[in-house]
Amino acid sequence: MIKAKIYRKENKICAFEISGHAGYAPAGEDIVCSAVTVLALNTVNAIEAFTEIPFQAEADEKKGGYLKVSVPLEGMADEKTQLLLETLALGLSGIQEEYHKYLTLKIEEV
Repeated sequence: MIKAKIYRKENKICAFEISGHAGYAPAGEDIVCSAVTVLALNTVNAIEAFTEIPFQAEADEKKGGYLKVSVPLEGMADEKTQLLLETLALGLSGIQEEYHKYLTLKIEEV
């Protein structure tokens, strides 16, 4: 199962964390894992390409299945960064609705 967390501070997204594997299908055929991976990596790439906001990213590149991204205070105030992060949250929420056995999404206030 994939576990995703969106961290909010003062109603703004300040970080997200994704871990695990869906187990929907064998590796290479798992549409749930693929969808979550594309959403997460596209969000990171878009923040890097379309904003000037520095961010911190942690990933388990050996085993895979883990990514945590944090934005600084200026990222919380930046409209483009927030739009991109809210788009990620919306996409993950949609996947959870359809494939709730394979993805849990939690929103935490920090």
